[in-house]
Amino acid sequence: MSYTGADLIADALAQLGVEHVFGIVSIHNMPIMDAINRLGKTQIIDVRHEQAGTHAADGYARATGKMGVMIASTGPGTSNTVTGLYEAQYGSSRVLVITGQAETGFYGKGLAYVHEAEKQVPMLAAVCRRVESPRHISQLGSGLAAVVSDMFTGRGASGALEIPIDLQYAEAEPMTFSLPKSEFLPDEDKIDQALEMIKQSSRRIIVAGGGVIAAEASAELQALARQLDCPVLTTVDGRGVIPEDDELCVGNYYNSAGIYNAIQSADLTIAIGTKFAVGVDGQFQAQTPPGQMIQIDIDGNMIGRTHKAHLGILADAKAALTSINTHLADLQANDGQFNQTIWEARDGVRQAMRARLGDDWPQVMDTIRAKLPRDGLFIRDQTISAYNWGNQQFPILTPRTSMNPTSGAIGPGFPMAVGAAIATGKKSVVVHGDGGFMFHATELATAAQYQVPLVICVFNDSGYGVLRWLQSTRFGRVNETDLGKVAFAQMAHSMGVPAERVQSVAEFEAALDTAMAAEGPYLIDVDMEHFAPMEISVMPKKKVEVDVKQ
Repeated sequence: MSYTGADLIADALAQLGVEHVFGIVSIHNMPIMDAINRLGKTQIIDVRHEQAGTHAADGYARATGKMGVMIASTGPGTSNTVTGLYEAQYGSSRVLVITGQAETGFYGKGLAYVHEAEKQVPMLAAVCRRVESPRHISQLGSGLAAVVSDMFTGRGASGALEIPIDLQYAEAEPMTFSLPKSEFLPDEDKIDQALEMIKQSSRRIIVAGGGVIAAEASAELQALARQLDCPVLTTVDGRGVIPEDDELCVGNYYNSAGIYNAIQSADLTIAIGTKFAVGVDGQFQAQTPPGQMIQIDIDGNMIGRTHKAHLGILADAKAALTSINTHLADLQANDGQFNQTIWEARDGVRQAMRARLGDDWPQVMDTIRAKLPRDGLFIRDQTISAYNWGNQQFPILTPRTSMNPTSGAIGPGFPMAVGAAIATGKKSVVVHGDGGFMFHATELATAAQYQVPLVICVFNDSGYGVLRWLQSTRFGRVNETDLGKVAFAQMAHSMGVPAERVQSVAEFEAALDTAMAAEGPYLIDVDMEHFAPMEISVMPKKKVEVDVKQ
C-alpha cells in the first residue's frame, strides 16, 4: 500500500508526541482517521460535537503544555470549531485544527460541491495565528510544519491546516517533524537594569500570569520570590505558579480593592507573563501597578499595552528569571512591615469573601479540596460558583491544575475538563452551572465511552445565574435567564454516566466520596434551591444577596 498524504499527517502527529486527537469522522477526513488507526501511535477520541472537541483539545494542551489536536470535516464541521479556536487563541493555547476541503479540482469553482467552504481559510484566520491550505501534495508536509512552528514560537497560539480530500489520498514522501527549539533569551543589558531596579527597591510585589506556567518557570519564580521575600499575586491563569498555601502567595486577588489598597506603597512591581486583562465595563484598567514596573513577556505587543512599563524585557519567562536569579544573592529582602500589611490584607480579604458564601458553600468548597489530590485538576466554567469561590478561594497547589475559559465564555468548562483528564489520566473535578453545562451535555457520552476520570459537579440554579443576578441588579427585572430545572442525573444515566442529585452538604460529601472512588466519570447534580444562599458580587454596581430558593 502506498504512503499517502493521510499517512504523512498520522506520522507527523506521532513524531510530534501527540498521544490523543479529538475528532468526528467525515467523508472529508476519513483517510486521516484510517491512517492514524493503522499507524497505532495516536488514539482518536470520538467527540459528539466539533466545538466540544476543540475545547477538549484546548484542555489537553493547557493541562500538559503539549499540542492539542481536533480533526474536523470541511464546511459545517470546521465552522463548529471556530468558538473553540477563539477560546484557545484568547488563552494562548496551542490547539491545532486539521480539516478537510473539497478536492483541488473543484476548490474555488462555486459548483456547490458538498460541504463547499471557499472562505474557510479566512474564517479560520480570524481565530488562528497561522492557517495553511496546500494545493499540491508536495506542500502538505511543509504546510503542517509551518503551522506547528508558528504555534510553538513565542506566545502560544492556535493554528489550522485544511487539506483537500484528494491530497489525503495522494501518494506522498515521508518527512521528519519536530517541534521548534526557538529561544527568546533576554537582553543582558535589560537584565542588568532590572537587577539595579530590584536593588534600589525594598517594597516589591510580583504579579505572575499564565505566561509563567506556559514557560514551565514556576520553580524560577518561586526562587525569585523567596530570595526577595516578596509577595506573589497571580492572575486567574497564573494560579498554581506558587502553591496557594505558601506563605508568600497572595493569590488571584490583584483586582480586589482590599489587596490593591494594601500594595499601593510598593516601589516596584515585577510583572511576568500577564496581559493585565481588562474586565467588563472597563474594570481593572485603572488599577495601575504600584511603583515602577518591570514587565517580562515573550510577546512584545503585551509589554506596556495596558499599563506603562518602566522596563520591558522581551524574553521567555524561564530564561529571564533564570538570568535574574543568578545575580540576586546579595540583594536586600523586602521590607517586613510592607509585607505584613499585605499578609493582613490577604487574610482579611479571604475571610471576608468566605463569609459571603453563607453557611453551606464554604463546606462544599472545603470538601472538594480535601478529597481532590494535590495534583488533581480543578476546572471551572463561568458560573456563580466559579466567580464566588472557584476562581479565588479554592486553593490551587500545583501548576497546570487550574483551568477556566479565559475569554469569559460559558460552556467550555466541561469539554475542556474531558480533554485535560484524558491528557493527564489524573482525577479531575469540573465545576459547572446548569446553563453552561447544557451547551455540551452530550459529551457525557464521550466521558462514558472512554471512562474519563472526571467528577462533574453541576451547580443547578435553573438558569443563567450570573446573568440573572446582573439583570436583577441593573434593570430590576429578569429577562430570558430562567431555564427550568433539568434532571441532570437522569440525563447522565441515559448516556452511561453514574450520577445522583444532592440537596445538602452531607449528601454532597457522600456523593463526592462515591465519585472519587469511581474509575470513570461521575456526575453530581447539586440542587442549589436547598442550600443556604450566598452573597454574589460579580461585576457589581451594588452588592445584593440572592436567595436561590426564590
